[in-house]
This record gives sequence, C-alpha cells and structure tokens, in this order.
Amino acid sequence: MSSRKERLTFGHGIVGLVPSNTKVAAALAHEPGPVRLTRIETWDWAWGGLLMFSVLLFFRPQDQIRGLGALHLSDLAAAVGLGAMVFLNLSRGKPLTRMTPELAGVLALGAVILLTVPTSFWPGGSVSVFLNYYVKVGLIFMLMVNAVTSPKRLERICWIIVLAFGLVCARAWLDYARGAHMYEGNRVGGAVGGFFQNPNDLALNIAAFLPIALMYAKRPGPFLTRALCAGIVVLMLGTLVFTKSRSGLIGAGAMLATFVVVSRSLTPGTILAGVVAGMIVLPALPESFYERMASIADEKKDETGSREARRRLLEQALIVFLENPVTGIGAGQFRNYDPEGRAEAWRVTHNVLLQMAAELGIFGLLVFSFLIFRAFSAAWWTRRALAWTQQAHGPPSRYGRWRAGRRGATEVDPEDGLEPHERVYLQTHATAIFAGMVGWFVCAQFASVGFNWTFYYMLGLATCAREVVKARAKAYAEAKELARQGVVAA
Repeated sequence: MSSRKERLTFGHGIVGLVPSNTKVAAALAHEPGPVRLTRIETWDWAWGGLLMFSVLLFFRPQDQIRGLGALHLSDLAAAVGLGAMVFLNLSRGKPLTRMTPELAGVLALGAVILLTVPTSFWPGGSVSVFLNYYVKVGLIFMLMVNAVTSPKRLERICWIIVLAFGLVCARAWLDYARGAHMYEGNRVGGAVGGFFQNPNDLALNIAAFLPIALMYAKRPGPFLTRALCAGIVVLMLGTLVFTKSRSGLIGAGAMLATFVVVSRSLTPGTILAGVVAGMIVLPALPESFYERMASIADEKKDETGSREARRRLLEQALIVFLENPVTGIGAGQFRNYDPEGRAEAWRVTHNVLLQMAAELGIFGLLVFSFLIFRAFSAAWWTRRALAWTQQAHGPPSRYGRWRAGRRGATEVDPEDGLEPHERVYLQTHATAIFAGMVGWFVCAQFASVGFNWTFYYMLGLATCAREVVKARAKAYAEAKELARQGVVAA
C-alpha cells in the first residue's frame, strides 16, 4: 500500500487537490497523464510505438511513397514500443508483460506453430510464416495489452482505423470509377498492399471494422465529427459493393443485424430510414453486382467457377486434416501441399477453421477456437458489466453527473471508477467489437485469414476494453480504502 501512497503523493500530484475516488482510481490504474512535447518524461514510448505502428499498418504510406519500405519503419516502431514496455514494467516492479487469457492463447498458438515445424510439409516455409508473420502479430498483441490502458487510448486506436478506412475506401471509389486496381475485370481491390489488397480481404475488413465507424456516427458528439464518420460509413458500404464479394456481403449482413439488435437500434425510425435508403440505393447498384450475388443461390450463374473450386478446397482441407490430425502439414503449407489427385493445386483452404486444422492439427484448431471465443466473450463481458452499472445508477445527465436509477442510486460515482463519458464509450465500443467479430467470423468461413492482422487487432480491442474496466474497478476499491484511511480525501 505504501507504493500506492507514494504514487498518489509524488507520481500524479493528486493529494491536496481533494480528488474524487474516481480520480484517485484513475491514478492507481496508471491512467496516462497529459503529454507535453517539452517534457520528455511525460512521453510514453510504449504507447507511442504502438500508435505509430498502427498508423503504418492501416494507412500504409510505405506502399505509396517510394523508399519508405526500405526504412522498415513499422519494425522500428514496434521495437521502440516493446523496449519501452519492458522498461516501464520492470521499473514498476512488475513482470515483463501483463498476462491475460488471450495473450496466453496467442503465445500458445505460436508454440503450436513451432512444435509442428519438424513434421511440416516444408519446414523452412513454416519457419518463414512464424518469423515473418506470427512473431510480429504476437508481439504487437502483447504491446496492445500493456500499452492500451485507458478509454482515451482505446479510442485513439479506433480513430486511426476509422480514418484509414475512410482514405482506403475513398481511393477505392476513385479506382472503380477509372477502372484501376480491378480484379476479375470488374471487382475493385485496395490501392494499398497488405490485408487490404485482395477484394475479398478488403470486404472482410470492412465487415469487421464498419461497426466502429457506425458507433462514432451514431453516438452523441460534435456534428462535424458525426458527419465525417457517417461519410466514412457510406464510403465503406460503397466499397463493399464495388468489391462484389459474396462472403463480404453475407458477413456485412450478419454484422449489421447484430449491431442493430445488440445496440438496441431497432426502432421505428431506424426501420423507416433503412427502407428509404434501400429504395434509393438498391436500384442504383450495378447490374454486375446483382449477377455475382445471384450465384450465391444459383451455381449456374457463377461464371468464374469459384464456388465449385471452393467446395473442392474445403473437401481437400478436411481430408488433409483427417490424414494429419495431430500435427497438420505445417503453418502456411496447404497452398504448397500437392499430393497425388489434388484437384485445386496452389490454393488456400478458403476457411479459417479448416486452415488451422489442416495446417496445425487439432491443437492449433483448439487454440484458435479458444481465441475466437475469448474475443466474443471479452466484448460481451464489457458490455454487460457496464450495462449493469448503467441500470443501477441511471444514465448520465447532460452535465455528466449520474441521476438516480431504478435501484435508488443517488448522484454518486458508480463503483467501477469510470467517468460517465468513459463508461458510455466503453459500452458502445464493446457493442461495436462484438458486431464486428460476427462480421469477421462469417467472412472467415470463406477465407484463410488465421495469421492476418484483422483478427488479432479485433481481439486486442476487445481484451483491452475489458482490462481497462477491470483495472479501474480494482483501483476504485483501493481508492475507497485509501480514503477510509485518510490518505486522500473521498
């Protein structure tokens, strides 16, 4: 407890200002203070490294500006962030990293990849997948768990994602109009590389991250901010149409239905707005979009033959798993695996669960399924925990205080140590992530994206929100105890 007192007295300068228990809880939970450019000791290099890495990952300037790729800026940002994370945790007398069930699962999946290298169809290829893809994913996920320690930081990561999609989708509209970056003749892809380039991957990412933009467009706030987010939502929906991705359409439909139900947006006004929007937009969609979507139900209308090819790939992946149930054929090796009689050579499974099963065996499938479950459960736990607080203490008033709720609560801070605006943000964030995970999961049944960034950022956003809520609630209880002892004013 003495270290807590020292931090309040010397680290955050709260004593003497008569803080509320909520303010004290924020300090105890290591709520980041304001950054001043003239005072380097206020800089959090772990958070700065993660922020810069996220900018480079989603905006991808290295794909547009010649020479940036050779600088390996994303690797440098990750190294700075991770180094600072280790230093900060050790200086606080803590372990190298905060451990959560999700981080344990990510590390366990990495262990499975390594343990299956000796039995891999191409060991060198599996090692390359581990070093060039999964190590980066695992380390950045670890950095997220340690550096995203407040609602404000969580919101800034989400703003990077939303603004990046605004830029990528605006470019997609322009490319579709001039016929650039087209696939299969009439399907637009991303103008940048990475996990935005392929039309199906671009559509999957839209289905996963669209709820975040919807959240910002829907929640109360400045008109210009809501208008900007509403415009990005339109750009994302239009880009989804231009990709002509059947899996993207199905996933986005499931995501939107989930978002409307979970956020309780299914009101007469919403229904009327949806009907009017449909009457305006549906007739304006290109005929090629309807022709491709019709092939979902009618195999004869699939001119490319991709539907039948995917069915054969799913069968082949299942056979590979049954033949190698324990170790699989190695991470990333289904594309290279070419046994006698394989009908679709040099292709991926087009199903994330079968990808893990065929390549990493039963243990890889179980660990990855555990991570999917944890992503859903973390988002749902956060939403339910904060919904209970809202029910107990009532909604925030216009001026940020809490009115009495149905259980007779008075105008006091709720027991979770969060400010009213933080509580509302975290609850809506959890709703958006839950809906986004539905969109990702549906799309992932038609894509091999087990090692892609999308899922792990979604998992990180869900995990960090839950950990912020838990940390604040624990710190709030400690703040009350300190107030009882007379260390700080209640």
